[in-house]
Amino acid sequence: MPPLSVTQVVNHIGLVLEVDELLSDIYVQGEVSRVSKAASGHCYFALKDDESVLEAVMFRGGVGADHLIQGEEVLVFGRVTVYARQGRLQIIANLIQPSGIGELQVRFEQMKSMLESEGLFDASRKRPLPAYPEVIGVATSEDSAVWHDIIRTIRSRFPTVEIVLAHTLVQGSLAASMIADSVRSLSECPGVEVVLVARGGGSPEDLWPFNEESVARAIFSSKIPVVTGVGHETDWTIADLVADVRASTPTGAAMQLVPDVLDIEGKLSHSTFALTTRILGFLSNTNSSIESSVSTMNFHIPDTDNFKMSVDELVGRSDFLISHMRAIAGEEFRSLKDNLKFVSPKNTLERGYSIVQKKAGGEIVTSTSDLSLGDNVEITVKNGKFGAVTEWLEPNRDLLS
Repeated sequence: MPPLSVTQVVNHIGLVLEVDELLSDIYVQGEVSRVSKAASGHCYFALKDDESVLEAVMFRGGVGADHLIQGEEVLVFGRVTVYARQGRLQIIANLIQPSGIGELQVRFEQMKSMLESEGLFDASRKRPLPAYPEVIGVATSEDSAVWHDIIRTIRSRFPTVEIVLAHTLVQGSLAASMIADSVRSLSECPGVEVVLVARGGGSPEDLWPFNEESVARAIFSSKIPVVTGVGHETDWTIADLVADVRASTPTGAAMQLVPDVLDIEGKLSHSTFALTTRILGFLSNTNSSIESSVSTMNFHIPDTDNFKMSVDELVGRSDFLISHMRAIAGEEFRSLKDNLKFVSPKNTLERGYSIVQKKAGGEIVTSTSDLSLGDNVEITVKNGKFGAVTEWLEPNRDLLS
């Protein structure tokens, strides 16, 4: 074998380092020493412990250069290379954090920095939510209390909305891919107008699937707006940063998705009253204007019986017209009130409908799949309630098709 040149040896070492799985994506803890910053903005330093020293460089644009303080313990994320000109082994760092911040936080900051640089968090791409959605998609676990809270909250506020569930695990090694798949399937589901991604509180490890790149990119690629309700008020995930709207809790997210029907009825009543007031005001002003014109005419026209009789006739016709218009306005107002009463829950019960709830938890039953044989249910009709036990279940095939 012929001898190798120094350059060949150094280049070969560099190639070996690049393909090494550990050294090409490494995470090192050590004490900062010999810190210097070049005019170019690059930072040169060394990491040491009790027995060894490792040279390092962070090029301009790296994250965390402000943590490079002589004697400070830091965590450095990067890759090991060889500086060919001097044959020197070194770390090229792209992320530096104070020691003790934890590996999960470092991974979070790294993912956040990468996705932010790609524009996934840009406010300009955030989409508004539909004001009155007809179909909502929910990505969460069907076995969780969160799912039942979401149903209860949405049904109580806006009963006419349809809810489509894409079941997914919300923690564990398989959760991230399932969450991403659920978001994509709901985004492409015909009729679904908005997607809610939800899970209850938990430890940082429990919530970690919502920080995975696959989930972030699925939310970013969604064809329709995405709302997140993950954990509690203080819990922030990458999914929250990418989503069009972030709510502090799953229940809060459900409340943001739909309006409150009671608020709608109140606004309609207020608008009806305001419209009626404006109509009556207009009619009153018109009447005053006519009376003023009549007075002016009486003052200027000759005092003849024929003219006076004509004027009296005009005044009578004007009074009749005004009274007729007031009657029409009053009828329209009563019609609006009747329409509002017609769509109220009470009137729905008056028409012969009933509300079926599970006696144990109070959940509203909307499908035979919500019940099992022997379940105790409570049935509300227009004049009271009564109990029943499920003795048989038969899906309505015609409706399902």
